[in-house]
Amino acid sequence: MSNDPPFRRIAIVGVGLIGGSITLAAKRKWPSIDVAGIEAGDDLSGIAGAGLIVLSAPVLANIRILEQIPAHAAPDAIVTDTGSTKRRIVAAAAASPALTFIGGHPMAGGARGGAAHARDDVFDGRPWILTPQPGHAAAAVARLESFVAGLGAVPHVMTPELHDRLVGAVSHLPQLTASALMHAVGRLAGDAGLEIAGSGLADTTRLAASPPDIWKDVAVTNEDVLRDALDVLIKTLADLRDTLQTGEAIEAVFTSACRWRAALEGARGAKATP
Repeated sequence: MSNDPPFRRIAIVGVGLIGGSITLAAKRKWPSIDVAGIEAGDDLSGIAGAGLIVLSAPVLANIRILEQIPAHAAPDAIVTDTGSTKRRIVAAAAASPALTFIGGHPMAGGARGGAAHARDDVFDGRPWILTPQPGHAAAAVARLESFVAGLGAVPHVMTPELHDRLVGAVSHLPQLTASALMHAVGRLAGDAGLEIAGSGLADTTRLAASPPDIWKDVAVTNEDVLRDALDVLIKTLADLRDTLQTGEAIEAVFTSACRWRAALEGARGAKATP
């Protein structure tokens, strides 16, 4: 099988954790590939001649950058992004029919952002969701799937609406919960309490180191989904609080949680631990 890259030249706008990791993973798979890294907000002339343009800035910045792409991109270039929400940017791309835009979202990353934390194995075995618009040429989608697979990821295709609903539950809600939990624990326990904390707190709040600017964009572009998700979580916490004396909600919630945790481990191919 040929090891030629699906795109000879790619341009990545936004070279933080994800953008930097795409560069490293692409070079690992295809050493000869030409990768142009462009900081968000810089001149976009560097995207000229790229077969693939990846927008890897925060969500709202990607939408603003998208408007500038047609003035610089090759007519046959494929444009994708790595943002955590898809409805808003797909709608924006639809307003520029000359663009071949295929929404993308790698379900990978790290608790800490920035190019300094980029790695070439970040995407290995991880889902990479693609949200092509109706009418897109199958060949363009296939090329992007080939590129994603070459980075080590597993491509999944779905609608922007389904993406935002599912990812709101499995990614956005856990992030908000971890940060809120660390905030509350810090206020309740302070430095003295954290000195005696066990590994459970560290494991549960790993995501709390995430930068707020990225998540502000996620929240505003997935507000309806997150409102509903937070309502479910708040009701669950209220049930736990209101039945502390009987333990009724503890039994029900913990039993359900154990079941869904086992399902999560099975989906990830992990073995359940006692």
